Amino acid sequence: MPTPPPLQTSVAALDLAAYGRDLWPRDTLRMVEGLAPTLPAEVAWPEDANQVRAALERAREQDRVVVPYGAGSGVCGAAAGRSRALVVDLKRMNRVWDLDPVARTVRAQPGVLGQHLEDWLGRRGFMTAHSPSSIWCSTVGGYVASRSAGQFSSRYGVFDDMLLAARAEAPAGRLAGGTWTPEGQEDLLPLLCGSEGALGIVTETLLRVAPLPATRWLCGYAFPNLQSAWTAMRRVMQAGLWPSVMRLYDPLDTRLNKATRGGRESHAGDGVFHRIRQAVARVPALQGHLADLPLALPGLLNRITGGLGDEVALILGFEGDPAVVDAQVALAAPLLQAGRDLGPGPGERWFAHRHAVSYKLAPVFIAGGFVDTMEVAATWSRLEALHDGVRAAIGRHGLVMAHFSHAYPEGCSIYLSFAGKGRLDVYDALWADALQAAREAGGTITHHHGVGQLKARAAAREAGAAVRVWREIKRTWDPEGRMNPGRLFPEDEPEAPGPPPPAGEGPVYAVDEDSLLAEVDPLAEPRLLEEALAARGLALRIRPDRPLARWLTALERGAHDAWEAPVFAVQVRFADGASARVGPAPRSAAGPDLRAALLRRATPELVQVPVRRQDPDAPDRVIRPPAGAPDRRDLRPTWHKDDRWGFAAELAPLAEVAGGEPARGTAPRRHPGHLP
Repeated sequence: MPTPPPLQTSVAALDLAAYGRDLWPRDTLRMVEGLAPTLPAEVAWPEDANQVRAALERAREQDRVVVPYGAGSGVCGAAAGRSRALVVDLKRMNRVWDLDPVARTVRAQPGVLGQHLEDWLGRRGFMTAHSPSSIWCSTVGGYVASRSAGQFSSRYGVFDDMLLAARAEAPAGRLAGGTWTPEGQEDLLPLLCGSEGALGIVTETLLRVAPLPATRWLCGYAFPNLQSAWTAMRRVMQAGLWPSVMRLYDPLDTRLNKATRGGRESHAGDGVFHRIRQAVARVPALQGHLADLPLALPGLLNRITGGLGDEVALILGFEGDPAVVDAQVALAAPLLQAGRDLGPGPGERWFAHRHAVSYKLAPVFIAGGFVDTMEVAATWSRLEALHDGVRAAIGRHGLVMAHFSHAYPEGCSIYLSFAGKGRLDVYDALWADALQAAREAGGTITHHHGVGQLKARAAAREAGAAVRVWREIKRTWDPEGRMNPGRLFPEDEPEAPGPPPPAGEGPVYAVDEDSLLAEVDPLAEPRLLEEALAARGLALRIRPDRPLARWLTALERGAHDAWEAPVFAVQVRFADGASARVGPAPRSAAGPDLRAALLRRATPELVQVPVRRQDPDAPDRVIRPPAGAPDRRDLRPTWHKDDRWGFAAELAPLAEVAGGEPARGTAPRRHPGHLP
């Protein structure tokens, strides 16, 4: 048997300099001020899991910490340089194999670039549909580390939903999670996903894939204001429809894009600072100060641009089987009546440039400014307060605009872009105020960019006493604390106080009617929950076969489709009296998913689960797709009174048109297409 090649490493100055930072804008500011990034001690390039194990052993022998590295596109400092560190670059582990078209799965190593994975799958008729704007310069391992979300998450889910299994090398041994979890062991995939290299190094993944869509439909709508557009978005998502994209631009971004006036849009590829310069140029008195005013007088400029009008632009898209797309468009039409139809142009222009992020930001920093983005999320009931609070906090320090994307039945993400004066104290004050505002509004501090150094303390405060579960598991798998220490939940951050016990006798403690979420007793029998919800005109969206506390801990990875969230928030109480509640917003990326681990280690007090409104006119029968219909997984199921899965009555046309009958409503504009 041939001797395996040795692990390749380097201590060359040029190599170390290449791994001294990721794309955290704060480090760019430091470089502008003449402060060089901290360099690691050594770099390693493993080519398989055995060489990853060798790298960890090398770090132990030389008493070094370990920083896993993908493509370096993170914007929160998770992979930034640190002294006496061994950086483990995974880009040579870039194989894709074992596509199973029946099970709809594929295996991939962590170093493959997102676009390369989509190209490989696309040639075979499939996709993950994970489409972050950084797809050309980000890796599968990075998606796992940060619990990433792509631009089509409303239909296909975030990367956590696509990740069915993974293997990783940790200092204490080889870790396998998800559907690869060894018999009798706890599934640690929810903790590995979002761990940012602080638990182990991912070496292999099993991913859910979907067929390339035969048809795509895109359209733009102009709404009078944000509130009317939010209502339409919420109604579409809660109607059981599943748009592939739903993006809403605030008044400033709408005005700059000319999206509601028939002009040629600018787009994401123009860059945030370019659009900010456009905003200044629209105010005649400020045209001679394009470089300095957005940075020096943020409050004034925010007030001026805030008077440009309230109209906002929404982009909506559906894709998949032509008959299903037609039916969804027809069913969505009455929910969008408050908006003015702008035709396919805005959506098609966005789609063509959806990955054209700006790679030309260096001149902004050199000119004395900075540009950054922040993504937060909340339930529909808290979205307006989150938007107003975080936008105001950022606006005290810089010029800010926002768009809303990653919409779900329970809530939505807000993506804020901003520019400020290029000083570290301004940057730090802006982020401190914005993170505090997000917490006060009841939102999550991050939807998909992860935590890193930027949000580590805010993430620990959001998790509260739940961090003790993370620390317990980390000590088991990383007993010496070598894996990217301090970049997820800082060890010196005290536990934030938890919530009081739920008030009332239950089994339903509270209902969020806007977000269709119910706080319920996790120990109650499903029948009692159904009866209590029925008295409010509601029903569980996913019905368990045992009390939720036991059902959720036994739930297998991938048991539900990507769009379904069987549980939202979890609240528990530990033996020492401390309490914790996690899950404050849809698909939060503020560290790993601790909910199942909490239910196993503490006494559950409540869980928050998705509910649906009961339809008194719905038939008691199951509507089944006729022969020749598309894959059943293209049609969303709902629970019927006869305890069988079937198609919701309002979605019956989807089954009908799939069999060749015409759809209701007007003929939609659509064109063939697939995700390239």
